Amino acid sequence: MTHSNSPDGPLEEDSPEFHLPKDHWPLPELSNIEEHPHPDANHYLAMQNSDEYQKLRHAFRSFAFPTVTAVLVWYFFYVLLSVLAVPGGPTEALMTSPGWFGLNVGFWLSLAQFPTTWFATWLYIRVADQKLDPMAEDIRLELEGKEA
Repeated sequence: MTHSNSPDGPLEEDSPEFHLPKDHWPLPELSNIEEHPHPDANHYLAMQNSDEYQKLRHAFRSFAFPTVTAVLVWYFFYVLLSVLAVPGGPTEALMTSPGWFGLNVGFWLSLAQFPTTWFATWLYIRVADQKLDPMAEDIRLELEGKEA
């Protein structure tokens, strides 16, 4: 089935598309949408060297790196304890000691990885919403205000 605007020629009269207006085949022409102005490369380079962008990078790095480091240290600490918990190993007594509800400490430490990850994610979203996104939005608006 084709439309008079399609490359395959006109549609047959019994096809559902036949009754659509020509400008609805298959979607409105994308060329009717005006282009979004983009700044040239010099504006991006100037913004990269600006104080606002450097403040955004510093704010991101000063939050993300310590948070990721803390979560990874906690995770690898658990992995190390688990690896060393082999029979006769140095952490066997700790990891196999009884914990709450009949589950050993090693199992509870493994379950603690989930809330740790969720907390780090929640904290990142909160910091991004309150601090990073407004800074990035200001930079975006400044860049879009400078048309090429």
